[in-house]
Amino acid sequence: MEIKKIKQKINSFLRKYTFVLPTIIVSLTIWMFGLILFLIEKDYGNPQFLTLFDGIWTAIITLSSTGYGLKVAQSFPGRLFTFVIIFFGIGLISYLSGVFASLFVDRNSKARRGLMEYPKLKNHLVICGWSKRMKEILVYVIDESHNIHSTDIILLNNADPELIELLREDKKLTDIKFVRGEFFSPTHLRRANIKEAKKVIVLADELANTSVSEIDSKTIMTVMTIKSMSRDTYVCAELLDKKYEGNLRQASCDEILLSQEMSKNIVANATMSQGMSHILNELLSGTDSLLKTMEIPDKFVGREYVEFLKEIGTTGVVVLGILENAVPVNIMKMEALREAQKTTDISRLVQNLQDVKEMSVNNPYFAPSKNYIVKKYSMAIVIERLNHDRE
Repeated sequence: MEIKKIKQKINSFLRKYTFVLPTIIVSLTIWMFGLILFLIEKDYGNPQFLTLFDGIWTAIITLSSTGYGLKVAQSFPGRLFTFVIIFFGIGLISYLSGVFASLFVDRNSKARRGLMEYPKLKNHLVICGWSKRMKEILVYVIDESHNIHSTDIILLNNADPELIELLREDKKLTDIKFVRGEFFSPTHLRRANIKEAKKVIVLADELANTSVSEIDSKTIMTVMTIKSMSRDTYVCAELLDKKYEGNLRQASCDEILLSQEMSKNIVANATMSQGMSHILNELLSGTDSLLKTMEIPDKFVGREYVEFLKEIGTTGVVVLGILENAVPVNIMKMEALREAQKTTDISRLVQNLQDVKEMSVNNPYFAPSKNYIVKKYSMAIVIERLNHDRE
């Protein structure tokens, strides 16, 4: 039974790495030719063939048609066998070249069609679904992020390969990766190596020519699948209908983007406050200023907010507030649960567990008082000035 399993593993390995068997065959052929040539010339007393390596070296040089001429056969059988090596060399080198050429062509073809797997990729961004503004979104992400490049992005959707090739025509998106398939499927999520991803963005899929509820259902299903595969992976999901927000929270979604609700709020604010749409657009587009979050150094955790303000004030950014619990929901709740269970008071324990259950992530707290204590897993909400020419 063990032998059968070993054979299955070997066959699986050879099917996955198709270049291994041809390489082994060529290597064994070279070794065999070298051994035979060495034995022939050694019996003849050729001083150039003192070790087996001399025979293998000569066989390699002869097979590759390099022809250094440092070691040559002197006997008639040896020279005759050299002719055999030369003729075999023409076929072997062509065969091996064809194998590797086929391998590269097949790899490029799979990459274009979205059939590749990326098991070694880590700390990457996975974008599930499709948007008509996909090119603009990707270019903006790469331009504004200092640590995300096109090689770190995987698109997971059912788009036609031609659409992806159109994206890759942009120089900034040339190396973007593509996995074709249903993004709520565990099989395709594994191909995108979801467990090692730094962040996953689930878009309301515009390829699906269905109702809003069906699109949101697919989004919820995708988040549930991702969290079942990797609870600590940070997931941001776009939702079209606000009434499904509770479902996403139950699925432990770390960040929810209510795109239509946001548009409605911007329009509403524009009617009540002058210039509000321009203000929000400027803050989000990052022309002169950019609204963003930034890490708070560990030394300020447990200290007053005013101490952080004093240090950050010299960096040229404006602090608006604090983003509390800025971590994946599972990490935060597991740590809070361990702390909650430390009490021996049963009634207090029940209350602590209830508090853990009601905890939420990414809670903005604007303009906190100066004596506010900075909590663990907090980030600063800041406006960074990009255009210093207007000073």
